[in-house]
Amino acid sequence: MKKVLGIILLTIFALALVACDQGPTLRLYNWGEYIDDDLVKAFEDEYGVRVKQIAFDSNEVAITQIKAGNQYDLAIPSDYAIEQLAAEDLILEIDWSKITSFNPNTDLADGLSLILTQMASGANGFDLLDYAIPYFWGNVGLLYNKEVVSSEDLTGWDLLHNSEYKIAFYNSSRDAFMPALKATGAQSINNPTTAEFNAAVSWLNTGLTTNTDVITDEIFDAMLKPARYDVVVAYSGDANYLMSENDDLGFFTPEEGSNVFVDGFVIPKNSNTDLAYDFINFMLTYENALQNTEYVGYSTPRKDVFLDVLASGGAFEDYSDSYDVRINENDEVYRYNAALKEQMDTKWQEILASKGYDGEEGLGAGAIIGIAIVVVLVLSSTAISIVKKKRRI
Repeated sequence: MKKVLGIILLTIFALALVACDQGPTLRLYNWGEYIDDDLVKAFEDEYGVRVKQIAFDSNEVAITQIKAGNQYDLAIPSDYAIEQLAAEDLILEIDWSKITSFNPNTDLADGLSLILTQMASGANGFDLLDYAIPYFWGNVGLLYNKEVVSSEDLTGWDLLHNSEYKIAFYNSSRDAFMPALKATGAQSINNPTTAEFNAAVSWLNTGLTTNTDVITDEIFDAMLKPARYDVVVAYSGDANYLMSENDDLGFFTPEEGSNVFVDGFVIPKNSNTDLAYDFINFMLTYENALQNTEYVGYSTPRKDVFLDVLASGGAFEDYSDSYDVRINENDEVYRYNAALKEQMDTKWQEILASKGYDGEEGLGAGAIIGIAIVVVLVLSSTAISIVKKKRRI
C-alpha cells in the first residue's frame, strides 16, 4: 500500500511540474547574483508567469550564447557587448512606447545621462538607448584598507606598484589594461597606439610581482574584516557591498581616469517581447528599483531613487565615493573593438603565464596560501558564514 501511495504522489508531483513548465516563462539571461530574487518571485506572483534565470560570467560568453541561437527573452550585458549585439543584428531596437515606468528624457540619473551622452558623441557614436534600457552602472576603482593605506598614497593607479602594500589585480584583460593605459598616459583605452599598448604591457609586467595576487570572486571573501589585501582593483558596486560589510574599507577612483560602464536590458530576436517589457516595467518602478539597488549595491538608473539612497538616512549615504559615479574628463566607456580585445586577452594571458599565475583564475602564491588557510579554517569550524556574490565579472 505504501508503495502504491508513493507512486501516486510522485505522479501528482510530476504532473504539477509539467503544468508549471506549460505556463508562460520568461527566460532571463543575467550575471550571477545581480538581481534581488524576492523581486523575481514578486513578478512571478503578480503576472502568473515563471522566470527561468540563466547565468553568464562574462560578456563574451553572453555574446557567444546569443549568437549560437540559445533563446532568451531578456539579457543584461554591458555597453560594448550591447554595441556588438546591435551591430550583428542579434537584438531588437527598444520600443520606448512600451516602457511605462521609466522615461529616459526625465528619469535618468545625471551621472548616467553624461555617460550615455559620451557614448553617443563623435563620428563612431552609439546611442545605447536605441537598443537597451539601463539596468545598473558604475566604474572601476581601488578598494583599500583605510587602516593600512596612507591617504598620501591615494594619488593614482601607480598605487598598484607600491611594494609596501599587499595588492590584488582583477583577473580580466580589460580591467588590467585600463589602469595600465591610464597610468602610462595613453590617449584612449579604446584605440591605443602600438607604443601606448607596449607601455601598458611594461607597466603590468612591473606591477605583477611575487607579492601580488590576481583575483576575481575571491574579493568577496578576501576583503571582509580582516581584509587580506591592502589594495584591490574593484567595481564600484562590489565596493559598496564590501564597505557595508567592512567599515575599514574605502574606495578611490584615480584622476588619471577610469572605465565607466552601463549594463542594460536587451531583447534578443525571437523573444517573448510582451513578457520582456512587462518585466522591465516591473523592475524600473520606484519601489522595485529602490529594493534592487539596495540589494545589489550598484547605481540605479532612476534619478529619484539615486538621490534618495544618497540622501541623509539613505542606504548609500556613507558610500557616495563609489555609488555617486560621475564621468570625469579622463574617464571612458569601453567600446566594441574586437581586434583590441583579442590583443588584450592574448597579452594578459602571456603576462600571467610569465609570472607563474594559474591560467584559469590567475592566483598568485599568496592567494593560494590564503585559500589553503581558509580551507583549514572551514574544516575545523563548526559554523560557516557564507557571503553571497553580488555582481558581474
